Amino acid sequence: MTEHSEHPPAWPAEHEIERLAVALGDPTRRRVFFMVRGLDDAVSKDQVAGVVGIDRRLAGFHLDKLVDQGFLTAEFKRRTGRSGPGAGRPAKHYRLAAEEMGVSLPERHYDLLASLLLKAAADESGAAGQDVLDRIGYEFGFEVGLHEVAAGRTRPGQEGVNAVEQVVRLLSRYGFAAQTSGDGTIRACACPFEELAFDDPERICGLDRAIWKGMLAAFDQHATLSVAASRARGDEACVAEVVGTP
Repeated sequence: MTEHSEHPPAWPAEHEIERLAVALGDPTRRRVFFMVRGLDDAVSKDQVAGVVGIDRRLAGFHLDKLVDQGFLTAEFKRRTGRSGPGAGRPAKHYRLAAEEMGVSLPERHYDLLASLLLKAAADESGAAGQDVLDRIGYEFGFEVGLHEVAAGRTRPGQEGVNAVEQVVRLLSRYGFAAQTSGDGTIRACACPFEELAFDDPERICGLDRAIWKGMLAAFDQHATLSVAASRARGDEACVAEVVGTP
């Protein structure tokens, strides 16, 4: 029999998840981060303020927060063309931290993951952490599917509408690179949350699949989805089998 401690151990990626949510959960700070990330050279808070459309003090605040969380690094540079005793103090400049240069997720995926994790962190239901994430992921996926229906782009039960194909289309919109061969199988060769999923497959992959299940339920409430393979656990692709839908 397995012994259960009163306090379960922390998830392996706990620090990374907290760092992501805190640093990029604020929409203005996300804009600041992606502005800096899109440039090859270090930038000043005045440059950031001008591009993002905020005052320089607020730009400096968000830039320093991103430095604190390890997303950016800061350095002091003199303005071009100025040197010698009258050159004044060097200005603080910011650039992408070396460890973040390999991050390839589009902005909307940082946005999505941060918002879902923040919702989970704010939950006061008393439910287990994974149960909370599963519920929040499912609700998000279901809402996305219902929005498609409300917009008139598809209708559950409509002749010619295949629930699996609709889910694949929506998953691809969010960066999963999903496809189906028409046999009720969903195959995804990419994941918008990949960096964290490989560190914490239990929690992040659970959130992924909850989103898939929510989307599926919006188009076919009688269908069920079971996971057959996961890239974060060493498989070539994430694969799920859907049963109960035409």
